[in-house]
Amino acid sequence: MNSPAKLWMGVIVGVLLTICSVAGAQTPSPAASVVYRLNQKSTYQEGCFPPCLCPISQPTSVRGTFILTPAEGGDVFATYRVTDVNWIFMLSNQEVPVTGSGTYEIGGEPSQQRLQLDLKVGDQPTVYFDSGLVAAGASFPNIDLTISIHGERCFDNVFAVNTSPVPEAEIHPYQLLSGSSLRRGCVPPCACATGQRQPLSGDFALVDLQPSPLFTEFAVVNINWLAAAPAVPIPVRGVGFYQVGGEVAVQQELSLELVVGDKPLTHFDSGLAQPKAVFPLINVTISIHGMRCIDKVMVVKAAPK
Repeated sequence: MNSPAKLWMGVIVGVLLTICSVAGAQTPSPAASVVYRLNQKSTYQEGCFPPCLCPISQPTSVRGTFILTPAEGGDVFATYRVTDVNWIFMLSNQEVPVTGSGTYEIGGEPSQQRLQLDLKVGDQPTVYFDSGLVAAGASFPNIDLTISIHGERCFDNVFAVNTSPVPEAEIHPYQLLSGSSLRRGCVPPCACATGQRQPLSGDFALVDLQPSPLFTEFAVVNINWLAAAPAVPIPVRGVGFYQVGGEVAVQQELSLELVVGDKPLTHFDSGLAQPKAVFPLINVTISIHGMRCIDKVMVVKAAPK
């Protein structure tokens, strides 16, 4: 090849590499689903925002996780599915769970982003939250923006979402052990027919959260269980939180938002209870109604993989 041909070939290759580099910067794409964790700057606030003049609540800290998965996007914006939103915050001395799903987009030059989520906050109906298209406030894969119902005008509900991928070392895979079960039916003190125990199998993971002075807390993610049944096995999916610790005696609590088969998302909780196993082993019973009369009860026995 003569010298001018070599020169032109070098120019072409350089242009192609530049185009690829710019495209890569516009549409960043992790290869698979990624567990995200809210950072300490994440907050929830409700009340009155400008231009209206009325009371506004103080921001309260929000903790938890969600899953980000690449979806089909355009030439300029990369699109991701947001699933398994698993957040919790304190409001009026009560813990409020937040669940939901949606989409996240990022791209353009300069870089812009948008987060859209359908969220169920506590026992309220599911509501649409949107950030609008805003400047990317952090270097992706980190995400930093606010989402609201009414665009932060007058009375509104606002989440400040500051979040990053969870390091692999802080995701602890677990598997259910023999003795885990699901039972639907009557339990004491009522006198009626008890349901048959259905063995539970499957796995999940614990994700480290910021520890408090008394308790070590984890988000529960990737619940993928199966309850054996006479006809068709029943899938169990969901998210939640697990904490263990205490000031005097060690206590534990498992709180999950679960979809059992084709039933709607339902809250299961153990309440604070004395552990039946030494952590990292888990042995706890969760239920919908505190194991009284007609209830759905799960025995969760699990160990690290």
